[in-house]
Amino acid sequence: MTTQAHRDESVWRPQSGFLAQIGSRKQLQSFNDTGGIAVSFDVVRAIPPEIHISGCQDDRLALWHTHAPSGFVSQPKFNADLVTVRIVTGGHILYRHRAGDFLGAPSFATLIGFDGIRQMEAAPGFSAVSATILVATLLRAQRALIGDETAALPMLEPVAEVESLSMKALSCTVMQIQRRMHAAGRHGDLLFPLLEEIMCYQLLSAWPARSPREVAGPADLSPRYLRLALSYVEANLTTPLTLAEIAAVAGVSVRTIQLAFHKEVGQSPTQFIIGRRLERAHRDLIETRSLDVPIAELARRWGFVHASDFGQRYRRQFGCTPTETRRQARQTAGRRDQPAAE
Repeated sequence: MTTQAHRDESVWRPQSGFLAQIGSRKQLQSFNDTGGIAVSFDVVRAIPPEIHISGCQDDRLALWHTHAPSGFVSQPKFNADLVTVRIVTGGHILYRHRAGDFLGAPSFATLIGFDGIRQMEAAPGFSAVSATILVATLLRAQRALIGDETAALPMLEPVAEVESLSMKALSCTVMQIQRRMHAAGRHGDLLFPLLEEIMCYQLLSAWPARSPREVAGPADLSPRYLRLALSYVEANLTTPLTLAEIAAVAGVSVRTIQLAFHKEVGQSPTQFIIGRRLERAHRDLIETRSLDVPIAELARRWGFVHASDFGQRYRRQFGCTPTETRRQARQTAGRRDQPAAE
């Protein structure tokens, strides 16, 4: 991928398969020195590393699965025209980038270029499937996709919600290809070039592009640490959250986070979190695929253990009860299912 990479196999080398079970600092150093992948690893504070990595790579693409009970910090070994799409399945990862800080979590996939990464910090319990792709490979796919040999790559968002069907399809594709490569080996699967091409087309079709206004300069002047805190909250609405945890991810004090929420959002952090969870519960209540899921189960999914408390909060926010919302959603779904009058 770079001239340096081809000269030094400890930095990068094509591998039909690699597997590392890192359980000590000595093993960690050995993997960094001889593993032949594009990033180096370390651990936070004086804790023993526990990092499991498996994957494969060639000159155009690397696919791998990472599971790190200990968490880790990492950074690229060299500068190259590469981007990594990362589908997080557990924990979260924080990118320290010259363009800002970006958060990857189970609700948010990331697409980050190597150029500009200062450091990546994965929380304990982090797991993800990742694909690192040459920018030139994506450019060829973009030109083939739109039928224009002079087209440039669109400016894509660094973080994208994994909620739409197209994004879920991309996530499934990346994970399925990684599993297939792990089982068969990169060079043992004749379908690999086709699968790689399909993955690139899906990525370019599904991933949200940045608007010209965003590229020129965002109008959002809120502090970077607040945007990071908001992203973290959005990514972890189904799990218990504390102000200390949110502040730690954002890199500021609890008091600073509290003041920023009141000033920029107009609510306390707690009010904001409860409001967002109620909105997610409301969305589930009206979705056709969730109409048979008990309301109490949907409430618990978003952290509301007591039905009476959930009902009161829901009514204050939406002006009706969860039961009334569900009834209206069922009536609407029933009308859609009725055949048109002849």
